[in-house]
Amino acid sequence: MPRPYLPATVQPVRAAVWLVHLALPLAGLWLLLAVPSTDVSWHDSHSHFWLVLAVAAVNVVLGVRMGAVARTRADARLLLVSLAFLASAGFLLLHALATPGVLVHHPSVGFDLSQPVGLAVAAVFALVSSLDLEGVRGDAVLRARRALQLGLWLLILGWGAVELLDLPPLNARPGPRDVQGPMVWVTVATVGLYLVAALRYFAMHRRKPAAMLISIVTAFTLLAEATVAVLLAKKWALSWWEWHLLLAFAFGFVAYSAYVQYGREGGSGGIFDAITLDQTARAIRAEYGAALEELTTALQERERTGTDTGPVTARLAERFGLTEGQTAVLDRAAAALSAERELSRTLGTLFRHYLSPDVAAALLADPDQAALGGEVVEVTALFADLRGFTTFSEGVEPAEIVRMLNRYHGVAVPCILDNGGTVVQFVGDALLALFNAPARQPDHALRAVRAALAMQRGVDAIAAGHPEWPRFRVGANTGPALVGNIGSEQLRGFNAMGDAVNVAARLQTLAEPGQVVIGEATRLAAGAAIVAQPMGDLTVKGRVTTVRAYAVTGLAP
Repeated sequence: MPRPYLPATVQPVRAAVWLVHLALPLAGLWLLLAVPSTDVSWHDSHSHFWLVLAVAAVNVVLGVRMGAVARTRADARLLLVSLAFLASAGFLLLHALATPGVLVHHPSVGFDLSQPVGLAVAAVFALVSSLDLEGVRGDAVLRARRALQLGLWLLILGWGAVELLDLPPLNARPGPRDVQGPMVWVTVATVGLYLVAALRYFAMHRRKPAAMLISIVTAFTLLAEATVAVLLAKKWALSWWEWHLLLAFAFGFVAYSAYVQYGREGGSGGIFDAITLDQTARAIRAEYGAALEELTTALQERERTGTDTGPVTARLAERFGLTEGQTAVLDRAAAALSAERELSRTLGTLFRHYLSPDVAAALLADPDQAALGGEVVEVTALFADLRGFTTFSEGVEPAEIVRMLNRYHGVAVPCILDNGGTVVQFVGDALLALFNAPARQPDHALRAVRAALAMQRGVDAIAAGHPEWPRFRVGANTGPALVGNIGSEQLRGFNAMGDAVNVAARLQTLAEPGQVVIGEATRLAAGAAIVAQPMGDLTVKGRVTTVRAYAVTGLAP
């Protein structure tokens, strides 16, 4: 789904608000540590146990779900992110189980170190997941999937066994802070790993913006801040409780983004697609493209045979794990596509009834060609009208006039179209056709002459049975003209303007009934393929200079 357009001024505002929210926890931590009187102690083991247990449960659900999608997609990045979540979840659970006064009766080093160690392990997975894992690197990670998962679970289970059985070294008495000695440097490195991973995921978000990517960036940033609080806070003080809340917000934010994405997708299949590698995204797009192609093929088959597309949408739903709601959307899409194709056929038929086929085809293929304006093109313009039409019209009923015009145009139009011409307009008893526009034709002058001679032969055959009917006279001329859409924003038409077109209209007035008169440019362009008699330099109405004209008698043998 395309993202809504946001003005340039809105994007920096959103970024500023996001950064302020991320800075607030650090500001709060600084205030608590800078003013010790505010950093009061609150020792409530049971509240701690249930809070951490709830956050661990959310984390487990996210990690397991990501892992399942990673297996389905065979995506190394998503696998590593799922391991980061599971590592943090596992050690969070151990931290909850070691809460003094709940399952374990005394404070221990295991209680203090379980979460810093879990954050450190998760940070390694987070950083590696942000690296370039396309190709062989990603394949290597996938090959090591079972080893990575087994190693992580063995570490968590081993730590938990030592911790709950109250064995050394995790049963030692702790100090005033969670981390001391060499663990301080491990914790500082953990902060750096999370920040680097967050920056790399932010760069991915800049390339392909997605809500799930920004939630990962936010989560890793909050985990870095939580690690800072682990490093600096005293146990059971408000600053110590803050890192617990930061963990809750970090994983809760990802869970909320997944929930929102679930609502948009109508299912869980594509929740984490934004996190995947580019090669996975390409494979997903190719898969969906194949599904759409299959749906289009099914629609075409239904149009041809009248069969239903229901089984096809059911198969697509099963392939992509779609919900009933999504399947219903797919059914509606199929119906909409079918209706659109029917509308397109109807419009195409209507266009071709009112426009020349070349113009109609061009507009259907590219509607932008309907814009006002045009270009200068060398064309051959063909004008034809009926000599004596006004006198004839005075003595007959209108129905007889229409019958005559339709009979004449019924043979004239095919002659033009068969030679590649474009009928631009009918004006009363006259018609204008263009050659070399909109389709380009190197031999457009010869095509126009052939069409004119064929028209006269067809009209002669009709007029033989109706001697009282007037006859066509035809004029054609070649030269540059402005060809395009002329009119207004509300109504326009395809036409040509220029001296070459005007001269063709004047030559037609000089022709006798049944005769084809052409200009010198048309005579030269058609060459030896036609037989024409010179008519000399003629004076035409509305033009200062004379026009050299030729009467065409036929095509060369």
